[in-house]
Amino acid sequence: MNRESFLWTLPLASVAAALPAQAALVPLRVGATANDTYAEAYYAQDMGFFTKAGLDVTITTLRSGSEVAAGIASGALDVGVSNPVQLASAITHGLPFVYFAGGALYNSDLPTTVLCVAKDSPLKTVKDLEGQTIALNALADISGLGAQGYLAAHGADVSKVKFVEIAFAEMGPALQKGTIAAALISEPSLTAATSAGYARPFANVFDAIAKRFYISGWFTVADWYKSHISVARQFASAIYETARWANAHQPDSAAILEKYSKISNDVAIRMARATYDTTLNPAYLQPPLQLAARAKLTDRLVTTSEIMAGA
Repeated sequence: MNRESFLWTLPLASVAAALPAQAALVPLRVGATANDTYAEAYYAQDMGFFTKAGLDVTITTLRSGSEVAAGIASGALDVGVSNPVQLASAITHGLPFVYFAGGALYNSDLPTTVLCVAKDSPLKTVKDLEGQTIALNALADISGLGAQGYLAAHGADVSKVKFVEIAFAEMGPALQKGTIAAALISEPSLTAATSAGYARPFANVFDAIAKRFYISGWFTVADWYKSHISVARQFASAIYETARWANAHQPDSAAILEKYSKISNDVAIRMARATYDTTLNPAYLQPPLQLAARAKLTDRLVTTSEIMAGA
């Protein structure tokens, strides 16, 4: 009897015992939100990329990047996703957050976040927004920067505009009811609101920041990064594999987002999709950081070397 034949005669338990033990997965607590620009963690989880990278990830779904940042700051989460303005503001207030992996890119040619008004709104120009209320997902982050920057650049008096904080999913119905005049809505809520007849696109306000920049990235606190560099690298490797997969398989990633965000299949198929970066490029961080400082959304300019781990 040859070796191969002999192995087939062994009890399965004996064969299993003879195999090398699989390395234990490293537990990791991750914060994300169920909109496309912040959703890579869901894709990585469902596609098995985290497991492949040696990680046992538990995802906590939150409403916004500011809530994710609060979770990281409190120690309830290890890693999260948020935008550069949110992190820069936190850094100027003494919270040592650092990016260690790039996320979604804003692309002016295919925006995934758009300022909308009600479908039958009489508003036509940016100046018409004076005296009105605009809804943002979070006030002191990239949404506020884009909205205020665009209004100012197009001749509106920002001091005459009221900004309120509302979840993306609630913005379309609020526009229909007339409780707000405009809302900066991100996918998939953007397509859900326009498809339902609640909203129509009004302006690509993020163009006031740049034609291309990071709208999200993966971060933690500096001390955690220094003491968990190998884990951070495992996570970044999984996120970048996810980015390559998601960029090339948008219908498949839309189906995953549909599950987590509770959107309809029609919305999942029709919505504009984010493009994810496969590196952490300081050139995509500079525009929002510089404009945030000029607009006084941050107390000072936060440099790319300050906000990037290991820079």
